[in-house]
Amino acid sequence: MSIFRNFPITERIKFQLRAEALNISNTAHFANPGNNVSNASFNADGSVKSLNGFSQITSTNPLGRVIDQRYFRFGMRITF
Repeated sequence: MSIFRNFPITERIKFQLRAEALNISNTAHFANPGNNVSNASFNADGSVKSLNGFSQITSTNPLGRVIDQRYFRFGMRITF
């Protein structure tokens, strides 16, 4: 997302102020769900007591924080 404003200085020279926001929605990137079904615990009659993390998402992807963090940048541009 960006917002900018142009200021004409002369007929040929223009000045632009810019403000940009990257990953403005700050979307979370979740890690993969647990995939070890052998951690399941069962009752005496064979019914499932607990899945112990199977198919549960318990964290976010650590690379998501590095790659897609929210940040803002400001700039100016002179066109001639």
